[in-house]
Amino acid sequence: MVCLLFLSSITDAQKVFELQDFSGKLKYTGEIAYWVDTTFKLNSAQIDRLSNLPISEKVIPDLGWGKFRGWIKLSVKSDKNQRVFLQIHNPVFDEIDFYFYKNGQLISSLENISKGTIFRPHSFRLLTVPLVLGKDSVYQIYVSGISKFNPVKFPIRFLDQNGLDEFRESENLYNGLMLGFMAILIILNILIFAFFKVRIFLVFSLSNISFVFLYLYLEGYLFAQEYSAFFFENSYFNFQYLIYYSFQFFNFYFVWSIYRLYFLNKPVWTVTYNVLISLCLIQGFLMFFLPLWEVYLTHNQILGIGLFTRLGALFLNIFMLALIIKTWREKPFSAWMLIAILPGWFSYAVPRFAAVFMHEFWVTLPFLYSLSSIWNVLFITVGLFLELSKNYKSITEQETEVQFEVLKEPIQQTKPLNVSHLSKREIEILQAFANGFSYQEISDAMFISPHTVRTHLKNIYNKLEINSKAEAIRWVIEHQ
Repeated sequence: MVCLLFLSSITDAQKVFELQDFSGKLKYTGEIAYWVDTTFKLNSAQIDRLSNLPISEKVIPDLGWGKFRGWIKLSVKSDKNQRVFLQIHNPVFDEIDFYFYKNGQLISSLENISKGTIFRPHSFRLLTVPLVLGKDSVYQIYVSGISKFNPVKFPIRFLDQNGLDEFRESENLYNGLMLGFMAILIILNILIFAFFKVRIFLVFSLSNISFVFLYLYLEGYLFAQEYSAFFFENSYFNFQYLIYYSFQFFNFYFVWSIYRLYFLNKPVWTVTYNVLISLCLIQGFLMFFLPLWEVYLTHNQILGIGLFTRLGALFLNIFMLALIIKTWREKPFSAWMLIAILPGWFSYAVPRFAAVFMHEFWVTLPFLYSLSSIWNVLFITVGLFLELSKNYKSITEQETEVQFEVLKEPIQQTKPLNVSHLSKREIEILQAFANGFSYQEISDAMFISPHTVRTHLKNIYNKLEINSKAEAIRWVIEHQ
């Protein structure tokens, strides 16, 4: 973790080329002009003739959501003859074009670079274009990009050959360590599931596998491959949204599986969960088949859909936070959850809602996502394992008293149960069965295997002198 944090702090510290008309090393505040073209008809020459182009006030120009082609313009003057590389740190553009002018004359261009484009000059996943600059010559650089259902952003940096080489090395090392660390934790969770048969570890692993695919997508590892056009430029579906919503679905399902037993007789919580998870599934289905219908939408309609999807994600996270706070005293695992998720929330919110306070910071979301996700996986894994070690009870030790959290009045009782000869865990299982929970659902919430749930039920049968689950449920009802 310390190594990853260190690498993330030095990744942007490689040697860069400072040009005469630019301030800073990797950031250019207030010096990039931009334009939003909702007609999709303007070209670089027409953009050049536009007067009073607005100037981006952010380190990373962000033109927002919508159905448009975004343009940025940079005027460059070099104080010597030199060869530099312009790098655009946004691999998820659906289409990107580049134009290089000298004194108003077009020198070179790259057009229709998409996710499936195999040839990307000096790409290293990111569009990296070599530029030969003459001393005291004035150059204009135009970059246009289309990003369907994503903000149109232009993180720009200039590098010399040494800077590019160092960037590649640091990126390879950082991403290798990050993905390797994630892989170790995912494998650890799968092994715990295989040994203890506690499904919640498998659900958590699926959530993290979905994130790994999301990170690979955001960093451009899935582009410029033989399969890229099929998955990301298909006429019927777009695979990227299956990645997005799979991560969201598994994460939300994981949290609800742990906490749902605490809301047995609180239907509002269950209804809220069902509504939110249904919206997630509907959105995922519609966005997966995006190419079939997005052509019929207007700019404002896409803005509305963008707002709706972001609000949906916001409500999901608010609901998860409410679950954690509501069970804070009864469930120690809530402390681990809160510690784990807060950095991820900040990494998502800060660049979007606090950009006005971050003019001096050049930050891209994949860096923030990677660090916050490693943090998330590490702390949740530790919390899950501690809960498992505390709650797990083998068949040979079924008479041993173990420390468990107690559900807080999951069933409204008119009079206390006559259960002095039952353990607290057995009472919890009885209450869960009475409310229709399966072996697996109780296993997920209590961090014990379904086999251990059955063992507890067998003990309950023996103590109550009954022979079936139906009789156990009826016994609970009769003794309320």
